[in-house]
This record gives sequence, C-alpha cells and structure tokens, in this order.
Amino acid sequence: MVLDVKPEQITKDHFDLVAIGSGFGSAFFLHEFAKRRKARILVLEWGRHNTHEWQLEQNLNTDIEDETTYKTNSDKPWNYTIGLGGGTNCWFAQTPRFHPNDFRLKSTYGIGNDWPISYDDVEPFYCDAEDIMSISGDPDMAAMLPRSKPFPQPPHRMSTPDRMMKAAQPGQHFVMPTARARLPTSQRTSCCANLRCWLCPVDAKFTVNNGLMHVFEHPDISVCLGAE
Repeated sequence: MVLDVKPEQITKDHFDLVAIGSGFGSAFFLHEFAKRRKARILVLEWGRHNTHEWQLEQNLNTDIEDETTYKTNSDKPWNYTIGLGGGTNCWFAQTPRFHPNDFRLKSTYGIGNDWPISYDDVEPFYCDAEDIMSISGDPDMAAMLPRSKPFPQPPHRMSTPDRMMKAAQPGQHFVMPTARARLPTSQRTSCCANLRCWLCPVDAKFTVNNGLMHVFEHPDISVCLGAE
C-alpha cells in the first residue's frame, strides 16, 4: 500500500485496475474486489486525504473550493467534496432502500422502464452495505421493504411528531434508516443529534475515514492523491 504515491513513481508501472475517485462507488467496489482477486490497483484521487480531525479544525470537508471543480453555463451551484472518501465526508447519512416497485415502474405504473433486475436480486447486497456502514433502522420497515437480515443497529429515537404520525399510520411511518450510529462501534461514537451531519463533531457518521480506510491501506492498492 502506498497512500500517496507520486505520478513520477508509477510512470513505468503496470496496474491491472485503475479506479477514478475514492468515494462511495470506488470504496465499496474495491472492498469486495480486493477480497476476490489478486491484482495491482491504482486509485486516482483529485483531492488530498483530509482526516476527520483536519476537517473539524478547518470547518471544511475539503480544501478545494466548489467553484473550481466544475464548469457550467447555469447559475445553479454544484457542491462537490474533493478528497479521499469523496461524498462520504459530507453526506447526511440517510440510507433508505429503493421500494420493490421502483424496479418495475413500467409494469406497475405504466411509466419509465422496468429494471433488468429486481429488489430480490439486490436485497442481499443492501444487507452487505448496511453491515459495512452499521446502519441503524426500524425493524417495522420490513413490512414494506422485505429484509433477509435485521438492521445492524436499532433505530434512532422518535421525535414527538414522529410518535404522533406512527400512532396514526403505523404501517406507513418509520424511523429513517441512517449511517449515523445509534450505538457506539469500534470506530465511531453514537450520534449526538446536533443536526450538523455534513461535518459530524463526534465522528458518528459513516465515512471512508472511519469505515473503509482499510481498503486504501490494502497492500495491493496504491493511491495517487492530487491527480487531476
């Protein structure tokens, strides 16, 4: 593993796989790929590795300004977090699943297209991802979104409006599943509910830094930071 390999160090090297970026897609893909195949892997990441401590000290997720990360003719701003872990650094960690009918829009509602796969096909992989992120969730959701495994963590406490809505619609109102730990894990504390999830002050929210850093420390993986 080389966490910050320099371009000049690898100009003559051979890699079996090159991953662009180090956010959700790359991190989860490489988590499984590195377990199944022996290969030399290079990760090209535009940003730097900003630790959780650095982010708290700077009150920023990244040292690269949003306006420098894209070109557009629109007035709409686009916010990106450029750095190791990508969007895992700044997300609010809401983790609802797709509904089974989301996979069959055409046959159910007559709009869009049906997916070539079903909810049942991806359900075990939902469970795998939820295990990795230690998702807290409401077991009552299984009535609407069938599960083959329970949530790794219990749901967060309901607010007073939540309890009122749950009483009125018990089969339709649930506590949102989240990657904000309800109970402490080996690498994360429990959520303090301060509504500052984009930069969690207690590191309760799942990020690459506290949940998948081992992927980028794998001996077969080299990470080139500052790669544009």
